Amino acid sequence: MSKEIKRRKYWVNPHVHCSCNCDAENDEHEEGCVETEEAYRLIYELPGVKKEDISIRIVKNGLRLNALRDSHVEYVNEYPFLVDGDPETSTASYEEGLLKINVPIVGNDPFKETKPIKIK
Repeated sequence: MSKEIKRRKYWVNPHVHCSCNCDAENDEHEEGCVETEEAYRLIYELPGVKKEDISIRIVKNGLRLNALRDSHVEYVNEYPFLVDGDPETSTASYEEGLLKINVPIVGNDPFKETKPIKIK
């Protein structure tokens, strides 16, 4: 009788950055800044994963990530977009355990020109 090996799935959250180059010396924004009108910039830490074992699927309203580390561990994430992203012009790079994904935004932010409600 062979013993079946179950693969454990671990949810990984991205570090979300703006496209304003806030990680440069001027440090205008803090980590997690999403003040951008151009693109979603997501950075995932995927230790022990080979580039060929990463699968990224992008649709207009979100992203799905699967990254197989070994026969026992798989990293997963589904990240929803508030404003549609462009799957045709999206790019990704992977180096030293860091996966960087850039998804250009198409359309306008529906919250940009809204009237705030005053709290009494």
